[in-house]
Amino acid sequence: MRWDIAGSWISYAVPAVLFAVAFVIKLPLLRRAWQDPILRATAVLLGLGTLVFVSLPPANLHRINVLTGVPNFAALWVCSLATAYCGACLWLIITWREPPSAARRRRTRQVGMAYAAVVAGLCVTFLLADRDVERLRDLDTYYAGTPWMREFILLYVVAHLASALVAAGLLRAWYREVADTWLRRAVIFLQEAYALGLFFDFAKLVAIGGRWSGRNWDWLSTYAAPPFGIAEAALVAVAFIVGQAGPVLAERRRLVRDHRRLKPLWQTMLTITPPAAPATGRVSGAALRLELRRATINDGLLKLGPYLSASRRERIRSAATEAGYPESVARGIAGAVDLRFAAAALHAPDDPERPDPDAEFTAFPCAPDSELENVSHALRNHEAAIERFHRQALAAEGLGVRDLSAPA
Repeated sequence: MRWDIAGSWISYAVPAVLFAVAFVIKLPLLRRAWQDPILRATAVLLGLGTLVFVSLPPANLHRINVLTGVPNFAALWVCSLATAYCGACLWLIITWREPPSAARRRRTRQVGMAYAAVVAGLCVTFLLADRDVERLRDLDTYYAGTPWMREFILLYVVAHLASALVAAGLLRAWYREVADTWLRRAVIFLQEAYALGLFFDFAKLVAIGGRWSGRNWDWLSTYAAPPFGIAEAALVAVAFIVGQAGPVLAERRRLVRDHRRLKPLWQTMLTITPPAAPATGRVSGAALRLELRRATINDGLLKLGPYLSASRRERIRSAATEAGYPESVARGIAGAVDLRFAAAALHAPDDPERPDPDAEFTAFPCAPDSELENVSHALRNHEAAIERFHRQALAAEGLGVRDLSAPA
């Protein structure tokens, strides 16, 4: 029993759905910036890819033939779309890779003209050919020796082979120039896709050559080639999904991570200031939650600012470092201890034991998120160390061992 992946509509549904998903991901940008040549090329490629794989299941090929009343018209329909898709792939790679220039416009125009000529050639050879017997699975080998259908078949296979070879060369040169992580991953998927496309073309050509030499290698075209073509298309769609959705998902993951890391510090600041009011504007979801959390922290730091001391933080940081804590942890512990002092002073303004108001106090640094995350990490994981260094600092500043963090 042969591996007949091409006989199931599910095999074609997978790349069709992937192409459609990639198109939907691109849709908001397409609406806003249709004039962008990269977006236009992407839209054409994804749209053609979806149409090709919606049409390819044998049952749908038969429906197309019945609907048009022309035997094997589905072959012309699918091969023309697939050829235009190959041209769109090259058009997109050239547009994506090269900066806007007259040379880029000339190359994309040449690609468009070449593949338009191939589609025209497919139409002419199909009209001239005798192809009255409907073949849904083995048209390439069944008509391999038929005048004009032979040329029709070779035309679309060679056009696909040429696009795969040219695309592979362009992508290999481009990969060395790409710095963006997600774009590099997309290029890798495209390279793998076109490598599979070469296996598809090889299997088709060997099967056709077998017919010409009197050998029956039809299984290469009917059973072996389609899985490579399906996998090629699926990887192309995945490449676009990775290239477009990857950065979005990575940014969302970063926002969620930062939101989670700031939670202990945010909870501490809720004892100082009420939560920030909901933000307005074009911010939503994870970005909004992180913005509100940062706003609450910043509001708290503004209130505590007059009571914070850079020199105290430096002394505690040095002590924590000497005690064996890594630099980032020591900085977090020092910041957390300083916040305790400031909160105590804020809540007990009339306490005679509060720090000297004439001493040199400096606001908590408007540090990058990493500094606030250090403090938040210390509050989550090093409460015992914070308590120990807090008491040491109290004794060093002559304030006794009373825990000043409690409100008066």
